Amino acid sequence: MTTAIEVLPHDAQQYDLSATPLHWARTPDDGPTLHVAGTLGWDLDVVGPAPVAAADLVRVATSAYLADRRTPRPTTFVRTIDLTAHTVDPEPWNGAPGELLEDLLHWLTGDVWHLCAVPAAPTGRTQAPLPPADDVMLLSGGLDSLCGAVDHLHDGTARIHLSHYDGSTAIRRAQNAASSWLRSQAPRPLRHHSIKIRQVGPPTEPSSRSRSLLFAALAAATAATASSPQVTVPENGFTSINPPLTTARGGTLTTRSTHPGTFNRLNALLTALGIPVSVANPYLHSTKGELMQRAHDRTGSALLTAAAATMSCGKLNGGRYPGGNANLNCGLCVACLVRRGSFTTGPYIDPTVYLVDHLAGPAREKLLRNRRRDLTDVQQAVLSGIDEIDILAVGDLPPDTDYDAIVDLCQRGLQELSRVLLP
Repeated sequence: MTTAIEVLPHDAQQYDLSATPLHWARTPDDGPTLHVAGTLGWDLDVVGPAPVAAADLVRVATSAYLADRRTPRPTTFVRTIDLTAHTVDPEPWNGAPGELLEDLLHWLTGDVWHLCAVPAAPTGRTQAPLPPADDVMLLSGGLDSLCGAVDHLHDGTARIHLSHYDGSTAIRRAQNAASSWLRSQAPRPLRHHSIKIRQVGPPTEPSSRSRSLLFAALAAATAATASSPQVTVPENGFTSINPPLTTARGGTLTTRSTHPGTFNRLNALLTALGIPVSVANPYLHSTKGELMQRAHDRTGSALLTAAAATMSCGKLNGGRYPGGNANLNCGLCVACLVRRGSFTTGPYIDPTVYLVDHLAGPAREKLLRNRRRDLTDVQQAVLSGIDEIDILAVGDLPPDTDYDAIVDLCQRGLQELSRVLLP
């Protein structure tokens, strides 16, 4: 079954009358529409006067994200989404760059995407320029992004830290905590841009695998506006490769947000669009624990309090348990177990308060039951190990990949997991 969705400025005419329209206010001053809310309007005022190709990349990526959240995933898992996106210059998106975008979305979500770009006139408002920067670094609110920021905090680079959040209070809270702590440590004022975009009301589809494209598009447009040649995505290599812990977790069932294949496709798209920005992860060959150790070496124990406030959990539903807390990492999903393993690499303890330790009685038992699959998959992976075949199960890697180094990285990641005390 095919779902047709059209994302358009709130004052524009719909092109495909058979599609479900999602109206997007041109600016936050126009107020939220029935479908889209946030600090990011269709005119991208908060990004600044970005080149047309970069601004349209954000519009298309946002449209895909909204369509992704609006389209429920069937029992057959694969969806077909016909997306109509309003852009200033639709020509590239109806050619080779559009095909690259469709391939990237298929890679990220496992779905079949058909993109049709149609013209929409900009309002012509004058946008404030961004001061130049040498780097745009993602600040997601997670532990890796905090450690990456710490690692680069004193390198003298003119940097913009960029955050995106939607309806999650926990993510927003973690981003604010990280930004506040980094400001207290930075040798000069910290530039932090925080952008909100979300679908109004609860999402029809709980997963949001296209969000990584939206985040990267926002960063690339910000970089292009600030004349920065690069976007830095701090993510440990074990999580980026995200090897399937069991055969049931392979292929598109495994998140590919920061996989090298994602960046390879994204950089090809940026080149095809003529956007002079590249996206890279400098920690591809580091485990989470090694990245944590690197940041700890920079700041000492002061890092631990800030680290405890970061959000790594892949299943943020703590508020659904009696006595629970939606702002806590659960402590038992795979992402949380990798996080907990990272604190075993140095002479320090994990100060994080996890949901599993916060709950008691039947509520805790329910959480343990709900996470039993994660726990058993981690145990099996620790016993079985990871080889090249497991890594290839996630998808293709760039041609210049050193597979021996990647296998060694994953084995070190498993060693960190093996040191986590499981309930």
